[in-house]
Amino acid sequence: MAMRIRSPYRAATTHSEEFANDPHSVCFRHPAIPYAQGNLLIILDGNDNAQGYLHHETARIACAIIAGNQWDGYLATSPTAAAIDVPPHGMLTGEDYYFIVPHPAEAPIESLGQSVSLAALFGTELTSRPAPHASENTDSQPNAPQPGPYHYPVVPSFREWVFPNGKLPGTWSTIAKRRSPGVASTSDTTRFRDQCCRMTETVEETDVAHIIPLAEEVWFMRNHMRRYGNKHASLRPGINDDANTMLLRADLHRSFDKRRFTFLPKKQGAVVTHVLESESLRDVYHNVELNTTYVAPEYFFARFAWTLLPLLQDFLRGGQPRLLLIQGQPQWTSAAECSNLANPPSKLLSGSPTKKSRSPTKRTRADMEDGQDYASQDSGDETISDDAMDEPQYHCAKRARRGRSPTPRQATAAQLPPSHRPLTPPGSGGEFVPSPGSVASTIGHHRAVTA
Repeated sequence: MAMRIRSPYRAATTHSEEFANDPHSVCFRHPAIPYAQGNLLIILDGNDNAQGYLHHETARIACAIIAGNQWDGYLATSPTAAAIDVPPHGMLTGEDYYFIVPHPAEAPIESLGQSVSLAALFGTELTSRPAPHASENTDSQPNAPQPGPYHYPVVPSFREWVFPNGKLPGTWSTIAKRRSPGVASTSDTTRFRDQCCRMTETVEETDVAHIIPLAEEVWFMRNHMRRYGNKHASLRPGINDDANTMLLRADLHRSFDKRRFTFLPKKQGAVVTHVLESESLRDVYHNVELNTTYVAPEYFFARFAWTLLPLLQDFLRGGQPRLLLIQGQPQWTSAAECSNLANPPSKLLSGSPTKKSRSPTKRTRADMEDGQDYASQDSGDETISDDAMDEPQYHCAKRARRGRSPTPRQATAAQLPPSHRPLTPPGSGGEFVPSPGSVASTIGHHRAVTA
């Protein structure tokens, strides 16, 4: 019988016809910052249908994370407009939106060590306003005082973000939580449980990928994330808990740790792949539902924030002082400090000796069996691996590795991130102090969401 030559292999079915060739780049802005001072927070691509539109609830929750877990925030087409009339699972058809957070009642200002209420500053009683809707008639009270948009602080990085323990928003709370079968070690549990890549069902060349990266173990412990693990409370291994791991094909693992995609719910109880960059990944995997996983919903949510927050780099590098949320506390931060937060010197932040990270291609078998992440080789907020060095945003960290940044012992207080810096009294120099009576000096409060 003659040999048959098969047609060229197609690794996966593409769905390029389901996506726009030129998707909308949807801009999300801060309503209380003037355009000239750089009010653009983030840009997300509209890859959720063939018209190039973006899923409404995904964008709203992304903005709420940036604003410090403000789940009551809403999108509008101008700083003073009503909330857009789009259902949560509808599509954003525009290309420019403002994320608005309602004014808090009796909002104390805790920035720069001050504590004073808005009512005391303005000499009047201010009440909390719920999110308006397009159907509301705002012309019925033309003489009613209308304060400007609330100047909420912005979370500058994942390490400064506080996890909303017990307060997952909307669809995230509908993700089913499954318990893993108990096996001796994390990597054995994950391999026995998943059997194959959860995205592709590939059996060969799979890695145990951490959802919250190993490099973020300090953040993990500080935010009490152990409570969401699969193991009994006395046996939980922390960030290595199998509820924080899943099998991924090796190449997808690398892309995952370069923040090219993440996982989130876009319908009741279902977790899908959301691709942020890479057209080839988008055509194959975007909005494709994951195979059954045993990952805790809280870990998926933290990964979404870890993937999202680096998109604020342009906002932080805008050459303007910003009102930032540092470990749940709002504080004005100078333009230079904002720039440092956008590209932190990795070893200065970690306090570890300067040492080039090992290439993922040179990892030992023991590393792979232990579930070592590509992203775990460095502890900087901008996760750095040798593969990631090709990305433009890592150039600053690469120079730091070559010894061009000070060592931890040489670092001055001004070079340390705000959360690691000794307290400095207002007006003593080294920090931005808004002028008395300015909008900046009166709207610095943030209602931090903590457990």
